[in-house]
Amino acid sequence: MSSSKRFDEAYYARFYEHPDTRVADMAYYKDLTAFIAAYARVLQQPIARVLDVGCGRGQFQRLLAKAYPEAEFTGIEVSEYACRKYGWVQTSILDFSADEPFDLVICHDVLQYLDAKEAALAIERLAALSRGMLYLSVLTREDFDENCDQERTDTDVHIRSAAWYRRNLKPHFKNAGGGVWLSRRADLVIYALDALG
Repeated sequence: MSSSKRFDEAYYARFYEHPDTRVADMAYYKDLTAFIAAYARVLQQPIARVLDVGCGRGQFQRLLAKAYPEAEFTGIEVSEYACRKYGWVQTSILDFSADEPFDLVICHDVLQYLDAKEAALAIERLAALSRGMLYLSVLTREDFDENCDQERTDTDVHIRSAAWYRRNLKPHFKNAGGGVWLSRRADLVIYALDALG
């Protein structure tokens, strides 16, 4: 099944909407978005352009628009259903390009749907598209085994270790903790104990 068909109305109902089966509620997205916006302010990262990769229902865009009302937002999504319903650009991170990079890129629970070759290429695309901060969340082997609620998690994914992601991200980004990665092209100061590795 193509990914545009896989992420259909039933998928969104199960993992995003129904309170008994959804992965996270709106409070989670509010807290996470507040953290991302606050960390950007701490790092003195201006946010004028935002890219949301796999933007789904647009939770991040709606919430970040409150913190950055003047910012330009671009949402990309492979789901034909979500693009039709929410008006996103239907494309994948592997195919998307932009005339200029973004200050903030969000990639929330996307890379586990790609095989290893595609995921490595997607990280290179994220690096090319980022001139500031990347917020990256991905289901790792460790999280799958120890942390996630497998009843509420889509388990039909490619599971890789956190070390695999760190190794592929390191040439392009500095790990700022909390899922935040800083482009090595960015002129941002991060103190030694705030950075991871």
